Amino acid sequence: MSGWVKLTKQFTNDELWFNVSAFRLYVWILMKAAYEDGIVLNGLKLKKGQYIRAYSQLGEDLMYIEGRSKKALAKSTVKRAVDKLVKKGLLMAEETPLGTLFTVMNSDDFKCLDGKADFFCPPFRETEVEQSQNDNKTEPEQNNRKREYKNLKNNDDPHIQENLNLPSPGASNDDTVNRERIDKISRTFIGLRNQGKLLNPKDKLAMERICSLPVKTEQLESLLVEIFEEYLLKNPNGTISSVSYCEKVIGTKLESEKNTKHQKKTKKESMADRVERLIHEGIISLEEEAQ
Repeated sequence: MSGWVKLTKQFTNDELWFNVSAFRLYVWILMKAAYEDGIVLNGLKLKKGQYIRAYSQLGEDLMYIEGRSKKALAKSTVKRAVDKLVKKGLLMAEETPLGTLFTVMNSDDFKCLDGKADFFCPPFRETEVEQSQNDNKTEPEQNNRKREYKNLKNNDDPHIQENLNLPSPGASNDDTVNRERIDKISRTFIGLRNQGKLLNPKDKLAMERICSLPVKTEQLESLLVEIFEEYLLKNPNGTISSVSYCEKVIGTKLESEKNTKHQKKTKKESMADRVERLIHEGIISLEEEAQ
């Protein structure tokens, strides 16, 4: 979601600063909330300061690193953090069939030096408003997806680059190649999705797993295009918004291909076929067989 927010230094003096889960959740919602009325997300037209998300998804959004692994917040932890923010008067939370609708409240506790408690600012330049998965798409838009995908391959989008993990200066050649592969496949997915320009933490992990498969980069790109085309045939007005969905379908397709090849290799040769083959190859003759 486009736009930006401003924060006051008073945050570091408030008790919220010491509650890690609640503070991270509050900042996340501030960053994701609509900066103006009329922005559509998940099929719902939002007002300024609103954001809609399921608790389980927020748990994945707020992933953290422990040791060498990434962990998502438990749904109960997210619920307690929301309750704390609501009690403090920083948020309103309303359950809807599409998820929990959060509304950021302008708090006197966090007024900026200019006396305003309005966190939300418009983008520096015009950006396209993200369309939700449930918005109806016209037929020309669907037909243009492939062309947009090709344009993305030829012109690296700086918005997409910000979200991709580019190699560090000290990275090895193998790491650099792997990061380039992840970046390329990520751009392919984002171009086909035609919705937003960022991958969330869960999608990033799924993308890393996809790119670790022993499959050529070109084949992975072809598989993604194939998956989106098959999905659009069944759901003309929808789109695939999750990398995890693609990961499952790719796994199914590769497993099916592997089983097909295995069946061809392990097909048993009958005794009659074997004798016929040996005669044809000249290893045995009919006279030898008769003796």
